[in-house]
Amino acid sequence: MKNKSLIISILLVFVGFVANAQQHNEQVTVEGSYRPQIKRSERLTKTPEMPENKFNIPDYKAEAKDFKFGYNMEFETMSAMTYKADYGVEEKSNFLKAGLGTRISPVFLFRHYSDLSKTMSLGVGVKHYSSWLNNKDYKKSSFMNNALNVMTVNKFKGGQLRSFVDYKFDMYHLRAHDVNNNNGRYIHSINLGAKWLATGSSYRNLYSEFGGDFRSTWITGGTSEKQLNAKAYLAYSDNWITNNNVDDLQTAAADIELNYNNVYQGQLMLAVNPYFTMNGSFYQLHAGLRLDFKDGDDMGFYPDVLGSVFVLDDALEFYAKLGGRSKINTFAEIVAENPFVTTNFPNFSEFGYEKTKLDFQGGIKTKFANNIDAHVGVRYRNIKNGVFYVPAPDFYVTYDGDETVYHMQAFDVVFMDYNVVNILADVRWKAMDKLNLAAELSINNYSLKNTNHQHAWYKPAFTMTLRGDYELDEMWKFNAAMTMYGKRWALNLNNEAEEMKPAFDIQFGTDYKIKENLAAFVEIHNLFHDKYQLYYNYPSVGFEIFTGIKYRF
Repeated sequence: MKNKSLIISILLVFVGFVANAQQHNEQVTVEGSYRPQIKRSERLTKTPEMPENKFNIPDYKAEAKDFKFGYNMEFETMSAMTYKADYGVEEKSNFLKAGLGTRISPVFLFRHYSDLSKTMSLGVGVKHYSSWLNNKDYKKSSFMNNALNVMTVNKFKGGQLRSFVDYKFDMYHLRAHDVNNNNGRYIHSINLGAKWLATGSSYRNLYSEFGGDFRSTWITGGTSEKQLNAKAYLAYSDNWITNNNVDDLQTAAADIELNYNNVYQGQLMLAVNPYFTMNGSFYQLHAGLRLDFKDGDDMGFYPDVLGSVFVLDDALEFYAKLGGRSKINTFAEIVAENPFVTTNFPNFSEFGYEKTKLDFQGGIKTKFANNIDAHVGVRYRNIKNGVFYVPAPDFYVTYDGDETVYHMQAFDVVFMDYNVVNILADVRWKAMDKLNLAAELSINNYSLKNTNHQHAWYKPAFTMTLRGDYELDEMWKFNAAMTMYGKRWALNLNNEAEEMKPAFDIQFGTDYKIKENLAAFVEIHNLFHDKYQLYYNYPSVGFEIFTGIKYRF
């Protein structure tokens, strides 16, 4: 069995390159994310990771717990949207959800994880969501999201190797001026790779992680993109300053990342981020420097400084961060955010790099009576070459065997420099043993630079999310969420600025336990049938009810 495990692992590594080392120390929080990761290899979780699917809906955090089923439902659909739960849910290995919506919209979610041997485990994830009926706002408006993930985890004496293959296939019908148009857009993405995490500790030993992945994204008959990424993480921890207290370590570390992207022409970037971290009884500190080496562009130097101070027995935290970075603008990110962009970008190689020249964050986090977590903060960013969407009014297409020329409603991209200030607030409240509530608010102010455009297109003046869950008894569980997007501006087909109405989406769900591991569910999406638009001329699908079963095994 060990030989079989090794053969399967080698095959997956061969087709995958070597992948996806996770980001490190991304937050300064009361949880103490800056403390040295003594056993970083334990971060390999039993979670098949499927690509995100989005259908013309905001990407927001709607908490939708599965209660006693203990499943993190970050892949479920509670409207035609992708959302991610981010606290308080235990993950389980095997889960099935199957249901049907009132527009004959099937929803299917399956996740399985098992140990094939003492040294090898296998995970499989499958997702499907579609609409079989047309929505009049889109002419021919059916859509389909599919995702498949296969992963293996192999344990060796020196570490663990996680290999994976992700495939995503989405289909959308563009809103067309020609009522006879019934052709869709087919978007494919495949991502394969692996990552190696060493066994043991960085304490007085050099700890390492290495990874890489290959991604291909393409629209049938349109743009195709290839990406190659490699990452490495090195760390060494010791008691250079403190008196051999293992809880107060200092760590010298470095993140190294190499990205290559090709759409008609290639772009290459190497980022090196050395840093030093230390922590004490009332503080945490992270100090480093990020250097970006870009093909055909200037070298970037960015500070990487973060710090926290804890007072009142760690019940109150003051934090601040100063950073910046460059990244390659990729077609995969653009089409994932807005699937209605035009299919061909002949000058894509000129899109260059998005540069966050300055990123400052600061705020306060606190706990009240052990059942309320609250955060208030501010963030300022100076961004060069950011992506925005405008109409492509002269987008025409033809199809094999069809002499008709179709005029399609689609979008082009523009790149603008801008500053943005965000006022951030969130609170989580365990109101009682059976009731949890949460709220998040972001107030946003955009200031454009060196451009003739009037507004930061499609950027909301504020976003707000409210959510909660309630356990009535052993049989009935309830959850609800509400998301609002404030004032946004778009260019219409006459190239005139038009204010879009706020987005307002309420969702409601309930589970009824039939047996110990079997439950029936009902979900209501967009309760008040608010036909808000996230992109001009593409309104949401509106009110819908889903019902089905959830099964854990």
